[in-house]
Amino acid sequence: MRGVLVVFMTFLIISSVASSQTLLFSTVEEKILVVSGDYREGSLTVVNNADKDFQIVTFRRYYVLDSKNNEIPGITLKVYKPDGEPLSTGVLYTYWRSGEERPLRYKIYVNESVKPGTYTLFMVLWGFLSSGDLRVIQIPVTLEITDVPLSFKEAFVEVKERSITTNHILNGETIAIYSTVYNLKNSPVAINGTAYLERNGKQYLAKYLAMNLTPGDNPIQVEIPIPYGLQEGEYKLIYKLEYPKGTYLFSKAFYITFGVDLTSISLEKTEIMEDETSTVYTTIFSERNIVINHTIEVYGANNNILHNTTERLEITRGTTIAKVTIPPLPPGSKKVISKISFGKIFLGQKSISYKVFAYPRIEDVAYKEVSLSKTTGMLNFSVVIYNANSEEVTTKLSYKFFKFNQTLDKGSQTLTLNPGENYVNIIEDLPIGEKIFYEFSLTSNNKEQKISNSLEITPPIASNTTTSTSSSSTSITNTTTPLPTPQERNILKYFAAVLVVIFLLLLALYLMPTSSQKRRERPKPKRRSPLGRFKRPKRPETRKYKELPKK
Repeated sequence: MRGVLVVFMTFLIISSVASSQTLLFSTVEEKILVVSGDYREGSLTVVNNADKDFQIVTFRRYYVLDSKNNEIPGITLKVYKPDGEPLSTGVLYTYWRSGEERPLRYKIYVNESVKPGTYTLFMVLWGFLSSGDLRVIQIPVTLEITDVPLSFKEAFVEVKERSITTNHILNGETIAIYSTVYNLKNSPVAINGTAYLERNGKQYLAKYLAMNLTPGDNPIQVEIPIPYGLQEGEYKLIYKLEYPKGTYLFSKAFYITFGVDLTSISLEKTEIMEDETSTVYTTIFSERNIVINHTIEVYGANNNILHNTTERLEITRGTTIAKVTIPPLPPGSKKVISKISFGKIFLGQKSISYKVFAYPRIEDVAYKEVSLSKTTGMLNFSVVIYNANSEEVTTKLSYKFFKFNQTLDKGSQTLTLNPGENYVNIIEDLPIGEKIFYEFSLTSNNKEQKISNSLEITPPIASNTTTSTSSSSTSITNTTTPLPTPQERNILKYFAAVLVVIFLLLLALYLMPTSSQKRRERPKPKRRSPLGRFKRPKRPETRKYKELPKK
């Protein structure tokens, strides 16, 4: 009797299945990814797409089809109840309403013999309605089989010190490379990596790593410090991860610079005098806060260095203007070089030129007698002015002759001085026998040089001769005639004395009295009237007519 019941019940189930409808339920997840030779466990979210509520849902079986709808072996599926208990067949859910989502825990084993590719996993469920009717439920899930156990996420790079992503790196900063590798296997996978900079086929600053990646996400960070001494320019970052099943390669171009540039140099004045200081201004642009060395060098003729100074300069982000004072230097053209450096690392330089002019100066004032009279003496003052510059200079020469409480003469003139010695002659009539003071001043660029002294003209030798007194006159002329030497002065004085003696002898002969014989006198002319001889006028003649003249 029991055997007949079993057979009857089996017959009812078979007949119910034969008369049931097949429903397709979907999952929220798109696919399941499994590495061949490994397994994957997880959870699917299954949606009741039917418009019916199920009292009981049981798991019946599964199968896998390829793209040609051929069933393939080598894949094992285990299904678990919501409480984690393994389920081969039997009740999976109860009271599953329409549109409701239910989790389905699974574990899939894939044999190494299964070729990589995309397959479809079908899970077959039986759903019983409250009326006792049966519905066959199929849940298709995309199954992707791969032999590549690692999944590489895109790497990104940033400047560690600034926490920004940029392709502009400063010397002294650190390039930080961040990447994530997902290990699909349930066992560690060994991996090797390298990161370096490349320029013109040459590698710089290589970093190597070797590690075992655990299942799931594995964050990887590689840092490349950029030394201060690395040459400025464009580099290519190469980041490579390798393992037996594949290679991940990432590259990015960077421009590496120190970030400190000397942009310009200027001078307060391009022409100064020899006693003036010069101020040089150096403009520096920086992308960082740093302390650098600032050097100022000044060169003269034949590139002889005349001044050199170095100072530590603290600069900040933005523009910094460094001010340096150059002391007074000898006359001539000067070249200024401004340099910046960091330790032994040269960062840049710029140059500029300026001229230093010398003040013209009076080197000597000499005088000589030109002529003498009883009261005055004519003197020629020769002023030697030296111009140490290599070009013409305009200056003003002033002079003054005076005695106590009285100015005898003064004047001035603007002169254009040639390079080297210049001679200026001044002719002046001065009183004889008195102490005379004279002063010469040279003014150039508001600087004055004075030379003063005194003299006294010796009166001439007493004689009966009369010398005409000439009026005082002053004239200034530019000449290149050199001053007479003391020996020449003595010869001139001797020659003048000889001329005076000869003149006195001739004058004495002329004034010498003649013989006592009386000189014949010429008779004086008679005095005549200034009007000449007087001649009495004739009387007018009168004519008489006997008759009137005819008309």
